[in-house]
Amino acid sequence: MIYLDPEDAASRDALAFLEGHGVGCRVRDVREDPDLLRDLAFIGAREVPTIIVNGIAVEGFRPETLREVLGL
Repeated sequence: MIYLDPEDAASRDALAFLEGHGVGCRVRDVREDPDLLRDLAFIGAREVPTIIVNGIAVEGFRPETLREVLGL
C-alpha cells in the first residue's frame, strides 16, 4: 500500500518505482481523502509517500530501502 499526494514529486517517483518493478499496490491518495493522514499519524508516519510492505512503513521515496524490503 502506498499513501501519496499525486502532486508531490517524491510520491510520483515512488509510485513509478513500484510500477516499474511490477509491484502491485493499493494507492491511498491523501489529497483526495485527507482523513488518511490520521491513518499515517497512527502508525507514526509523518510524510508522503509512505509505503507499507509486510507491516514495514517506508517513509519518503527511498529506493534502496524499498529494494531491500521488497526483495528486489
